[in-house]
Amino acid sequence: MKAALYRAPGQPLELAEIPVPTPGEGEVLVKVAATGICHSDLHILDGEMIPPPEGFILGHEVSGWVAELGPRCENPHGLSPGDPVVASWIIPCGKCYWCARGQENYCPYAAARMPGLIGLNGGHAEYMAVPETAVFPIPKGVDVHTAAVISCAYGTAYRALREAGTGPGTSLVVVGVGGVGLAAVELAGALGARPIVAVDVRESALKKAEELGATHTVDASGGDPLSTVREILPQGADVVYETKPNPDLKLALETVRRGGTIVVTGLGTSTLEIPASHLVMNGIRVVGSLGYKPRTDIPELLSLAAAGKIDPRRLVSHRYRPEEINQAYQNLRQGKHHRAVVIWGPQPPGNP
Repeated sequence: MKAALYRAPGQPLELAEIPVPTPGEGEVLVKVAATGICHSDLHILDGEMIPPPEGFILGHEVSGWVAELGPRCENPHGLSPGDPVVASWIIPCGKCYWCARGQENYCPYAAARMPGLIGLNGGHAEYMAVPETAVFPIPKGVDVHTAAVISCAYGTAYRALREAGTGPGTSLVVVGVGGVGLAAVELAGALGARPIVAVDVRESALKKAEELGATHTVDASGGDPLSTVREILPQGADVVYETKPNPDLKLALETVRRGGTIVVTGLGTSTLEIPASHLVMNGIRVVGSLGYKPRTDIPELLSLAAAGKIDPRRLVSHRYRPEEINQAYQNLRQGKHHRAVVIWGPQPPGNP
């Protein structure tokens, strides 16, 4: 099969032919339809995260079709070859203290398609073997190829919004509308939040946020974003979602209301400095949120997509061929797309 192999930090992925994996006990062989181009993998490529071994396959946002069920599969979803599926990049043990309390995204024994987290090979390939607990059927009417981004961009945003208590009438500010931030804007609308304020320095990102349901957009490239946000929300926002890597939380602390919540998902190496008196006197809650809860969040997101409340096709701005994968990551570095996928399986109907 064709696969994009990691070689070393700062080096391009190498497209090579390798054997198709054989599914082990309790595993499903997935014929990959598409994989997402995500900043997390870009951080690995650029040497900003723990490097995987040479020959590792990146790609943690994956959709495809069941090709084969391995031996001793319990098959809880009743899958058959040819069924479309989304694969979770988080694979919790299901037995530990955290899993028993519904916090499987913090399972210390979880496997993941992310090096440094008991890394499993990812989906930048034509086939991938996946534990059966990590595959979820895609409902009819949901585009298989763009559904790949449900397993990270939407999942990360959904869990963060849920952790912050987002629901009908919640006022929300999203700081940074890249792929995850844009997914948060769309999901917030589906959850009934209003108003939804998107803050970014890129005009194209703000325009996309408006298309996905932002009621207000704030250009932070010049002027004072704080005063603009305060004009929209004089009392401050119920929830401020900080998506940027290495956030300083300055804007978030100044725009969240008294008794409000700041939720953070951006990975980085920076140290946060938060005035304790400001936090205490204003009753501000600061929450970190990692990934999502696969067993509940992925099915809920797929149901939202099937109901037309979210549409991954609107979030994905570019599609690439496997031969273009390094260009796809370069374009991500340069901010040339919002969210992109690499098409490994058959092209969607109507595409050349």
